[in-house]
Amino acid sequence: MSEVKNKKKKSSMIQVSIGVLAVILAILIIIMMGIVSDIQGTARIVNYTGLVRGETQRIIKLEVAGEQDDAMIQEVRSFIDGLRNGNTKLNLVYLNDTDFQNKMQELDEGFSDLYKEICLGRSEGYEKTDIISRSEDFFVICDEATGLAEKYSQKKATSLSLLEKYITADIVVLMLLIGYEFIKAIQYAAMNRLLQRKVYLDDATGLPNKNKCEELLSEEETDADTGVCSFDLNNLRRINDSRGHEAGDAYIRRFAICLRASIPAEQFVGRAGGDEFLVVTHGLDREQMTQCLEKVRRDMAEESRVYPDTQLSYAVGFALACDFPGSTMRELFNCADKNMYINKNHVKREEAAAEKNQGYQLLKLLNQHGSNFSDCLYCDARMDTYRAIRSSENFFLASDGAYSGAVEQIIEEQIEKSCQADIREGLQISELQKKMHTKKDVLEYEYNIGKQGAYNRLTLIPVDWDEDKKLHHFLLAFETIRKTSEGQTGAKEQLQLYYEQLKQSILENDSYVDALLELSDVIYTVNLTKDVLERRIVLNGKEQKSRELFMDYSLPCSYQDYCWEYEKKITQETIAGYCMTDNCEKLRKRFENGETNMSVEYCAREDDGSIRWVQKTVLMTRMVVFDTEILAEIPMIYAIILLQDTTQRHERDEQEQARLQAAFNEMRAESRAKTNFLSRMSMISGHL
Repeated sequence: MSEVKNKKKKSSMIQVSIGVLAVILAILIIIMMGIVSDIQGTARIVNYTGLVRGETQRIIKLEVAGEQDDAMIQEVRSFIDGLRNGNTKLNLVYLNDTDFQNKMQELDEGFSDLYKEICLGRSEGYEKTDIISRSEDFFVICDEATGLAEKYSQKKATSLSLLEKYITADIVVLMLLIGYEFIKAIQYAAMNRLLQRKVYLDDATGLPNKNKCEELLSEEETDADTGVCSFDLNNLRRINDSRGHEAGDAYIRRFAICLRASIPAEQFVGRAGGDEFLVVTHGLDREQMTQCLEKVRRDMAEESRVYPDTQLSYAVGFALACDFPGSTMRELFNCADKNMYINKNHVKREEAAAEKNQGYQLLKLLNQHGSNFSDCLYCDARMDTYRAIRSSENFFLASDGAYSGAVEQIIEEQIEKSCQADIREGLQISELQKKMHTKKDVLEYEYNIGKQGAYNRLTLIPVDWDEDKKLHHFLLAFETIRKTSEGQTGAKEQLQLYYEQLKQSILENDSYVDALLELSDVIYTVNLTKDVLERRIVLNGKEQKSRELFMDYSLPCSYQDYCWEYEKKITQETIAGYCMTDNCEKLRKRFENGETNMSVEYCAREDDGSIRWVQKTVLMTRMVVFDTEILAEIPMIYAIILLQDTTQRHERDEQEQARLQAAFNEMRAESRAKTNFLSRMSMISGHL
């Protein structure tokens, strides 16, 4: 604060000094002009002093020659009077010098004496006068007066020279001070421009900032050819959350640079704040504006090719003043903003559809591995991000985020302490890139989170590689493995697992029908009211399964007859479950009691002796149909029955059980060996 005061005080002193020096300079110049005038007047005095001498000589010569010239005598008298007192007519100044004035008085007296001699000579003759000697004395006085005038002039010239030095010094100091103030003024102007630039410039993007945008939008009147565009970036929050705010700032900066380059230079482009941008155009009609925005879209798409993982996504809306006569800039912007939100909904739907389609393709890849993965992440090794493409109700990770952060959460919350170091190392991106080079390089990590009768498995599946042949995208899937030797799964848990799988299938396929189709190998329909198995639906790509699971039976037929015929293949251990759905009357009673669906699993022995496990799901509904024979509406109960071959799942469970049993037996054998060893050592110790 004191420094600012000192600067202000110094500036005030300099300004006062400049004023004083300017006044002094003016005074010195006035004095100089007076001195110059005196010098000029002195020069005329010297001239006239010489003229008095010359005229007097001429008068004496004429008088001696007998020629009289009283006019010349009078002229000399006027010259002498002018030299003594100044004369405006003769342009003679009064010479304020005592010696000169005394000499001029002597000169005046000398001329008077000389005139007396002239008068005497005219009357008595010049031989009787002393006119020659007196004229000589007069001429000496004239010379002395001239010398005094020249001396006075020299003194004034000396004063003028000194005054010039003072004036020069004053001018130099004044110019230095003025120069200093001028430099300061330039600096202040530059600082003001810089401050103004900062006030109206966004440092992050180089575009005019919110202040400038608000200034434009505060204008009350708009030209008829004015247009306003409102831009809003998409996915910024996702980038900030998953990759950090530096990545988000870079995303904004990329968009700003591309937008400024795409819009014509004469049109205004500014950052209205955050991820919002403003464009104000002049001279563009609707067609030209549309073409301009299409060019922006193309340029953004071209720029995004360099950044495939963070492609520029935005929404834009515009409004033209010609469509809203009399509107202010703010009102025009509000209209553009509404159109922008309409566009944002379309863009987000398109992106969501593309993302969902990608997720569906990824889940197809996941399902090829044959495991019942409850949750799955789609991970980007290059960007260190993930996105959940399948998640159960109780999944512990967020829907998206940083992969490295997810790894730490998995380790801390899911993995027992003894395995944390190994699994943490195995899940690092650097390790995955070393181990995953082909589609077959699938990695698995097993762990136990304290569940009774179960353990968990992480499965990493490579998806693609970048241009440098480094792992780019991969799947991280979660799976729970149950130990059948430690008790059977309860009915509630089993149903929960089934419906969780069904729910995920519905979410992933966007419709209940698609979910059922995905989970089914064979579908057929039954009229439960009339006991008619009406038709079999052969699913695309599952023709072989349809032949294996559905008997070659002529349709339509009795559903009960078909089931009793198929019952011959069912094993005795599972026939009870099968018989729960083999009769239309049983199913109708269940439906009347409020059950709309049920599921059973049974085992069938094929003709070649092989065993096939089948899951049968019955979905029932009531429909009203119009009977064209009796011309009346009749309520009917229909069922759609889905069959799914679960043999592979049972085989995997059995293989897992066998592996666990072998591991258990190995542990028991090692334990017995240790026990026997300790017993022998104890006996030896006893003998000793």
